[in-house]
Amino acid sequence: MEFTIQCSGIGFAIEINFRNLENFNIGGLYNAIYTFAIAVLIILFIKKMIETYLAWSSGDPDNNPLNILIGFLKAMIIMITFGFIYTKFANVFYEFFYNLLQGMTGSKDIVTVEASNLAFNVFGAILYLVIAIQLALLYFQFITRGIEMFILRLGMPFASIGLLNSDGGAFKGYIKKFMTNAFTIIVQLLLMQLAIILMNKGKFVLSLSTSSIALRTPHMLQEFMSTAGGGSVSGKISTVTRVVNTFRGGIGKGKK
Repeated sequence: MEFTIQCSGIGFAIEINFRNLENFNIGGLYNAIYTFAIAVLIILFIKKMIETYLAWSSGDPDNNPLNILIGFLKAMIIMITFGFIYTKFANVFYEFFYNLLQGMTGSKDIVTVEASNLAFNVFGAILYLVIAIQLALLYFQFITRGIEMFILRLGMPFASIGLLNSDGGAFKGYIKKFMTNAFTIIVQLLLMQLAIILMNKGKFVLSLSTSSIALRTPHMLQEFMSTAGGGSVSGKISTVTRVVNTFRGGIGKGKK
């Protein structure tokens, strides 16, 4: 199996490698987590309804109880159908990658290293070795990303419980992490293919730069997502405070 196909499978479905392990039942693990999460969701839903609308000791009793019921139904639906949803999610990103690959290379075929096209000299041999090491490190990054996706999938039922709250709780952050990991895998796969293409053409310096960027992709996308998010709440409050103080100072000077 080609190296790139292995990496894409590891990134989105690393549990395939666990199926032949002895004393490990991934289906049983999923069932235990989902059963417990559904029980916790029901308990917290009942508790929230009693405290808010009967005891009036928590939340906003004037808020429509239908909102909490809708949040409960959303969480329940996501818990029950998430396995199917994630399969479709992974398939969409697989297709997205192959469409991008076709747009970049003119074909959906995976590009492999062709030793006959490599023009070796001493400098080229050193760069080829460095690139090979970076591709190996990239492979371990795919393993790390795959394990992260696996853990996120296991924790999704508990993140869904946050939908009982009006702000979505941890659910929004969970979805953001899923999307960041998925796009990281796609970008790294494309950069890996580009690095191999450049290496096949003997352009070792460009290939080395491309593989180096591929290794930095998780950090780069994380910075981008943080910037796109607009910063933390405390940062926004500080900014507003500084603007208000400046405005007040200007008014005070104007009065003098």
